[in-house]
Amino acid sequence: MTQQEIPLEGGSVSTVVRVGDTVRRTAGPWTPAVHALLRHLEAVGFTGAPRAFGIDEKGREVLSYLDGETGEYPLKPHWTTDEALVTVATMLRLFHDAQAGFVPPPGTRWRSFGPPPPDTEVICHHDAAPHNVVWRPDGTLAMIDFDLSSPGARIYDVAYSAWTWVPLFSDRDSRTLGWRHPDRPRRLRLFADAYGLTPRDRARLVRTIRTRIVDHIEGIRRMAEAGEPAFVRIVQKGHLKRPVRDLRLIDHERHLLEHALR
Repeated sequence: MTQQEIPLEGGSVSTVVRVGDTVRRTAGPWTPAVHALLRHLEAVGFTGAPRAFGIDEKGREVLSYLDGETGEYPLKPHWTTDEALVTVATMLRLFHDAQAGFVPPPGTRWRSFGPPPPDTEVICHHDAAPHNVVWRPDGTLAMIDFDLSSPGARIYDVAYSAWTWVPLFSDRDSRTLGWRHPDRPRRLRLFADAYGLTPRDRARLVRTIRTRIVDHIEGIRRMAEAGEPAFVRIVQKGHLKRPVRDLRLIDHERHLLEHALR
């Protein structure tokens, strides 16, 4: 008997449905690389990611369904606590550390906004924001949607997550998305402490966040110009206006943020 397909919320870049205890998602040339990474993470005991089960008869990737609550905006209060922030930073560090010994298969293709940076250390998730995190019934968190994963530097992944979890948004945008009055400098330091950033990375975190936001904007524009429907929609709906406001905020508060990280 054919199991019912239940559309899942989110999926701004791909179509996602639940079939029994599995998730089926649009596959692409990057899928074999992502599955190799997920199988490595499973083999070493990292539990903060779905398991990969291959491709179904419709050409979709098959992943384990992770039961729990995804970050939907405006976020519920328990998503915006210091405890949640620390848990995310810790999970990201465990994700990076779990990659020790991982060797991508020959001919690996990643879906990427651009060429890998010269200081590549790990495979970055590149999109570990609340909308790609599942809060499971046992209180642990897990990342989903690894489509944008590709080689990069640890601090680059930290920068994106810090931007979207501290968050480094304007007061208006923070309130709209669920944060009431985040103490940005204090929470940025808390994130850096929980991840265990080195002194060198702490000194360059704020400017790396700024670079990451610029890359985010330019990468989406490039993919939209290449005709990728999901990214065309993002541009057409005006979703790039908010990160531009975030750049202005960081420029205005840069000294406060950098001082908090010392």
